[in-house]
Amino acid sequence: MPRLFLFALPLALLASSLLAAEKEKNDKDTPKSTAATITKVDAKTGEITVKFTDTQGKPTEKTFRLTKDVHIFDETGRVAAIDVFESGNDVLIVESAGQFKELRRAPAPHRGHNLSEAVKTLLEMAEGDESSAAEVQRIYDMLRKLDTDKNGKIDAKALKAECQHCIEERVDGLIQRLDVNKDGKISREEAKGLVKEHFDKLDTNKDGFIDRTEMLKAAKERREAKAQQPEDKK
Repeated sequence: MPRLFLFALPLALLASSLLAAEKEKNDKDTPKSTAATITKVDAKTGEITVKFTDTQGKPTEKTFRLTKDVHIFDETGRVAAIDVFESGNDVLIVESAGQFKELRRAPAPHRGHNLSEAVKTLLEMAEGDESSAAEVQRIYDMLRKLDTDKNGKIDAKALKAECQHCIEERVDGLIQRLDVNKDGKISREEAKGLVKEHFDKLDTNKDGFIDRTEMLKAAKERREAKAQQPEDKK
């Protein structure tokens, strides 16, 4: 029995190593999407520079070259050219096996029926696997809460309240990430990314800090400004 155990142990360790290696390979080969914002487009060189937050929560800027192997899509999922992109556009960078594969213009929120088209685009971009199903389920659960009368219809008042809740949730999450000393506000030293870039504008009372009220005010103004833009600029 001891000899059998000593013989089986290396086999078990080998199998474990092979499974780990296979999992690592599969993780690497699985397409990965990163939400980013364009900061620069150079149509002549075929390069596009984006900024995003990495897995450690650090603001990062990176330049990608749009080679012939990279597929480019607009927000509707149609094949597009680099000239449909401009600085400030939200995009999805899709990488597979460490290689840049796709550039997609992220669907922007629109009013009326166009919002449903954005949802359709998101569904088309889903991989159709268990992970995608779980994400769609979360979306469904969020929308189901808005059917307050349980009659299969979204309640407008509930939708408005949920919009405000989402904004507050995002602001609270941002403050929590940046507020290193946990005093409930962001100092100039703690600010990063766009908060640092627009610190003076966000700090409306000029006390050298950005608090929750100021952040919510900025988020509300940004949302109202987007709502007033023409549809082709959103």
